[in-house]
Amino acid sequence: MLRVRTVVGGLRARPALVDLLVAVVLAAVFLRVPTLMAQSGRYGGGFDLRITRPDVVLTLVSAAALTQVRRLPLVTLIATGTAALAALLGGWSVNLAQLALVIALYGYASRAPRAHALVAAATTSVVLGATWALGLTVADQVWGRHNLILWLWTAAALGMAVQGRRASLAALQDRARRAEETREETALRRVAEDRVRIARELHDAIAHHAAVISVQAGVAEHVVDRDPAAAREALHHVRESAKAVLTELQSVLGVLRQDESDLPTAPTPGLDRIGELVASARAIGTPVTVERSGPPWHLTPAVDLTAFRLVQEALTNLQKHAAGAHATVLLSTRGDRLEVTVTNDRPPAGSVPRGPGDRPTPSEDGPIGSGLGLVGMRERVAAAGGQLQTGPTKDGGYRVAAQLPLAPRTDAAASPTPTPAQPSPRAATTRRADR
Repeated sequence: MLRVRTVVGGLRARPALVDLLVAVVLAAVFLRVPTLMAQSGRYGGGFDLRITRPDVVLTLVSAAALTQVRRLPLVTLIATGTAALAALLGGWSVNLAQLALVIALYGYASRAPRAHALVAAATTSVVLGATWALGLTVADQVWGRHNLILWLWTAAALGMAVQGRRASLAALQDRARRAEETREETALRRVAEDRVRIARELHDAIAHHAAVISVQAGVAEHVVDRDPAAAREALHHVRESAKAVLTELQSVLGVLRQDESDLPTAPTPGLDRIGELVASARAIGTPVTVERSGPPWHLTPAVDLTAFRLVQEALTNLQKHAAGAHATVLLSTRGDRLEVTVTNDRPPAGSVPRGPGDRPTPSEDGPIGSGLGLVGMRERVAAAGGQLQTGPTKDGGYRVAAQLPLAPRTDAAASPTPTPAQPSPRAATTRRADR
C-alpha cells in the first residue's frame, strides 16, 4: 500500500509524464484492440473494425497532441479537432481522433476561463453539426452524431466543474495561508508589546529609587568624614530605596507571572502609596506638596497603577533635571475623570542636571540612557484610556498633566471608605498635604 502511494505521489509531481503515459496507452489500445476484436469475431455490432492507414496516422497525431493537453490546452484542442474533422470527412472511424477531441475539450475547459470554454464547446459542436447537416460526412460508426456532441458538452461541463473546485481549493489555501500569517503577525506584535510593557514596568519601578540611591550615595560619600550622622542618614535612605527596588521588582515579576497563580506576588502599587514617593523625594532635598480636591473617586487597578507611575516618573525627572525645585502634585476629580497634575517651579540658582548630557527639562525621549521617559508616560496613559499633556510653564518650570477615567460607580463604591489616596466626603474643597 505504501509503495502504491509512493508511485501515485510521484506521478502527481510529474504531470507531463502522466500525459505521455495516457497518450501511449490510448494509442496502443486503438491500434491493436480493434484488430483483435475483429479477428476474434466476438464483436457483434456489425461494424467494420479494420484499421486503415489513415486511422493509424490520425491515432498517432491525436496521441501526440494529447501529450501537451496541460501545457498547451488550446493547441491540443485545435489539433485534435482538426484530426476528428478529418476522420469524419474521410469516413475513418477506427481511430483515437474523436475520443482525443473529447479529452482535449475537457482539458481546455478545466484551465481556460468559463466563457472561453463555452465558446470552444459551442464552436466545436457547430462545426461538426454543420458538416453533418451539409452531408459532408457519413454517420460515425462508433460515436454517432448526437452522441459525439453530447460527449463534448459533458466533457466541457466536467472541465468547468473541475476548474471551479480547483479555484475553491486555491481560495481556501490562500485564506489558510493568510490566517497563518495573521496569527504569526499577531504573535510577533504581542511579543513586541510585552517587551515594551516589561521595559516600561522595569523603568518605572527602578528609575525613581535608583535616582534616590544615586543622590544619597553621593551625599554619604561627600559628608562621611565631616558629618558621620548625615552620612548614616543618607545610607539609611539608600538601604530603604534598595528595599523598595526589590519590592517593586517583585511586583513586576508578579505581573509577568500572573498565569502562575501559586507564586506569591506583591500588591500592585497605587495612589495609596503616594506618600512613599513624597517621602523619598523630600529625603533627597526635593520639596513636594500634594493637593487633593473633588469628591471621592474609585479607580480600576490599571488606572490606579498608571496614576502612581505617572507621579513617580514625573518626580524622578524632576530630581534628574531640576534638582531642588519645588513640586506640586494635584489629584482632583472632574466629571468622570481623575486629573493628575505634577508641576515644578524653576530650578533654584546653581542647580545642575544630574549627570553629563542631561537637559534642564525633560524631553520627549526622557532621561539620557532610558529612552522611555515621557514616551513611556504617554504609552501607559493611552493604554489606560486617558490623555497626557506635558510641557514647560511660563515661569520656567515644567508641567505633566493626565486625565484618567474613573471606574463606573457601583453600590459598593457609592460611599467608598476614605484612603490616603482619596479625600473624605467632607473634603470637597482643596486641602494641602503636610509640607
